[in-house]
Amino acid sequence: MTFKTLVLIMCGGGLGAVGRYGVGLLTMRFWGHLFPWGTMLVNLAGCFLAGLLYGLAERARWITPELRLLLITGFLGAFTTFSAFALETVNTARAGLLQQSLTNILINTLGGIALAFLGLWLARLQ
Repeated sequence: MTFKTLVLIMCGGGLGAVGRYGVGLLTMRFWGHLFPWGTMLVNLAGCFLAGLLYGLAERARWITPELRLLLITGFLGAFTTFSAFALETVNTARAGLLQQSLTNILINTLGGIALAFLGLWLARLQ
């Protein structure tokens, strides 16, 4: 990993984190906090953008490996890690590995929710 790679990822990641925070603030202001609108919006937008950029990178020369690092790994990685999960799951299915794709979905969603509950439970023991 080069210094340039790290800088591209950090710059994109910083912008993505600020973007995520901004979307969260805006959605709470307009729609309240009874539903996680901000998280849902960044997850869905991030998935769409990850698919779009990845697809364009396969076809277009203007999306260089450096731009992919900045936008997909950096920006979208910080904006929402759900987009990485979705894109990896789709690419696994596209490669014909449907069982692995479904396993990824089950482990990440059910395992993630179960571990969040476990973490909350452990925190309450103190």
